[in-house]
Amino acid sequence: MGGRHHISTSSASSSSARSFLSSFCSAALRRKPIDLAPSSSSSSGSLERRLGAFELVLLGIGASIGAGIFVVTGTVARDAGPGVTISFILAGAACILNALCYAELSTRFPAVVGGAYLYTYSAFNELTAFLVFAQLMLDYHIGAASIARSLAGYCVSLLQLFPFFQGNYPSWIGHGKELFGGVVSLNLLAPVLLAVLTAVLCYGVKESSAVNSFMTALKVTIVLFVILIGAFEIDVSNWTPFAPNGFKEIVTGATVVFFAYVGFDAVANSAEESRKPQRDLPIGILGSLLVCITLYVCVCLVITGMVPYLDLGADAPLAEAFTAKGLKFVSVLISIGAVAGLTTTLLVGLYVQSRLYLGLGRDGLLPSVFAKVHPSRHTPLNSQIWVGIVAAVLSGIFNVTQLSHILSVGTLTGYSVVSACVITLRWKEKGDIHAYKMRISSWCEGVTCLVVVAVSGFAAGACYRFGGPLILLLVFFLTAVASAAALYFRQVYAETPGFSCPGVPFVPIISIFFNIFLFAQLHEEAWYRFVILSLISVGIYAFYGQYNATSAITDHYDPISTDDA
Repeated sequence: MGGRHHISTSSASSSSARSFLSSFCSAALRRKPIDLAPSSSSSSGSLERRLGAFELVLLGIGASIGAGIFVVTGTVARDAGPGVTISFILAGAACILNALCYAELSTRFPAVVGGAYLYTYSAFNELTAFLVFAQLMLDYHIGAASIARSLAGYCVSLLQLFPFFQGNYPSWIGHGKELFGGVVSLNLLAPVLLAVLTAVLCYGVKESSAVNSFMTALKVTIVLFVILIGAFEIDVSNWTPFAPNGFKEIVTGATVVFFAYVGFDAVANSAEESRKPQRDLPIGILGSLLVCITLYVCVCLVITGMVPYLDLGADAPLAEAFTAKGLKFVSVLISIGAVAGLTTTLLVGLYVQSRLYLGLGRDGLLPSVFAKVHPSRHTPLNSQIWVGIVAAVLSGIFNVTQLSHILSVGTLTGYSVVSACVITLRWKEKGDIHAYKMRISSWCEGVTCLVVVAVSGFAAGACYRFGGPLILLLVFFLTAVASAAALYFRQVYAETPGFSCPGVPFVPIISIFFNIFLFAQLHEEAWYRFVILSLISVGIYAFYGQYNATSAITDHYDPISTDDA
């Protein structure tokens, strides 16, 4: 009897495991159909359409240009020489490819929040979308806390430039006081700054947009003034030799400065608050990126023309360059510009986080408390307060700047997946529309090709990073080219209404390859973070998300035709 009972129990456990796995797979593969009707029509409330094209451009600039324009331009120039200008142009060109993909998808989903998460939900499946959200959100949380600490430090340093505020401030006010061997690093000012910005964001999108517009206009004005003053101090002989350490250093510099452009994707998350999303979102995404590229290139030309690249400082190269020319007052302007830049970067980062939480709350993948929208302020109050609290705790207690080497994983993951979404959402069936198995096979073949492109990009990046043989690098590149050819010749691509990314599938494929190539350049701990967070996210989805998803979804393959958008 005991044996039969043991067999019966084992059989029941096995059946239960199979049932759980079947349920998990079925839920994970669900997809959200493209629907132009706003999902915000639910009882949770709706956001308010207050942002025009100009505000969206300023939003993108505010997210992209922080204090880095005054620092990273000079630090990279110390290795690449005057050729750092080419580094910024190459990185900007790569970002334009990503921006074109975002611009197309932003017009196909004009009425709902979610950005990369939403696009992935429609193009691939529910689980992949949740993984993209998790990777992005860790970047956003740590990034916001790190920026808040930097902003606190800049604020204290700026105040000390004025005689009235000069004095010895306790380190725990703005720069951080380390305790318990560096495990804890107290910073009082960073949480205060976060509380102020969170309050502005909670008050309303019109008010927060006004703050962003003012601060962005201030920092752009300062950058333009710095460029104008510096242009009269240029000695063209400093541009020779233009690439003293060869073209490889220029390429390496491009992989570093690529992240200086990150932020234009924030515009896509404001879709539900844009007055005319189909027209204005592409303008905001591409317009802000083009402005940023122009400003970065001009600053590079000025800083490398003012002083020899070998004389540039490591911490504040632009300020030191002007001080060396007897223009110390410009250093004060640079400090003000850095504070304005960090303020807008932090403000937009907190804004984007709350909209992503709102999207997942509406879809049931996170608790419904995140889906609440204030009835009169029309802001996701609970989500906004939550992201503010997380950033305040991290910035006030921990020195999160030490985690900077594991950031950018979410950004590169999101960019790559969005580029892949453009391709998959353009596919349409070949031949008989009822040939279901053939359509499934064609879709799987296309996804396999995309995976091969991504793997080839990572392998090529690792080969480049660790000095592998050139022939091996060429093999990985040709493998990606072969996959691109298969995607071009073996798939049929539909035209899209509104803004259309040119050169599909090649533009998104190049974008994917370069993004994953950059992924391979990140610190090894960033790779570990990607794997560990993915496993944790799968667990959260398995025990919560799959049972609570509430959006209108489908679990079968439904190729997108031109009539869907």
